[in-house]
Amino acid sequence: MHNITVTTFQRPDLEDILTEGECLLWTGKPSHGRRFFQVVGDEWIYHISFLIGAAVMWCSLPFIEPDARLGFNAAIWIYGAVTIAFITISVTLASQRQYVLNNLVYFVTDRRAIVCRSGKNWRFGSRLYIVSCPHSETYPYSVISNRPYPSLQIGTLLSIDQVQPFGLGLSHPGHPILWGRITAPIMFDYVPNAQELLEMIHSRAYATAARAD
Repeated sequence: MHNITVTTFQRPDLEDILTEGECLLWTGKPSHGRRFFQVVGDEWIYHISFLIGAAVMWCSLPFIEPDARLGFNAAIWIYGAVTIAFITISVTLASQRQYVLNNLVYFVTDRRAIVCRSGKNWRFGSRLYIVSCPHSETYPYSVISNRPYPSLQIGTLLSIDQVQPFGLGLSHPGHPILWGRITAPIMFDYVPNAQELLEMIHSRAYATAARAD
């Protein structure tokens, strides 16, 4: 977990996030997914499943016998209710993804990779959650292929509960279905220059190790 820390601020300045003498090298946000219709990653699986389910359900309507126990009119009401439920879930998933990605900001300094997540706590107070990942020679950083842009894993938390503003945390429906079940990956989500950022972090980690020697 290479000494990852999570801190919380109410209204911080950049000076509060950076330590003395720390140099900011790069800052950015997710390049896709911050708009409602910008579906990302595995979120497609949910929407397509709901669409196929609704289509199969309505296609069965002509095959219902008039004298069946579940009549034609009753089937229309049931199918309609299920379809509305599918639409509601899809809208909820898109809204959650948009909310999370809109409240993320990323930093790379000469010492750390940082994820900043703004959100509400359980008292509905605005907070900024800072996840700080020091550069490491040994951590297995990885560029993860996603649609439409890759993501860069910069760290791992033992529990998603460490970053859970208003119950959403860093996870969103675009992440894989089993994301965060055992450990919680810390990501720069959907950044087109993920490989360049990885090389920058590696070079800084090597430079820090060389100075320590």
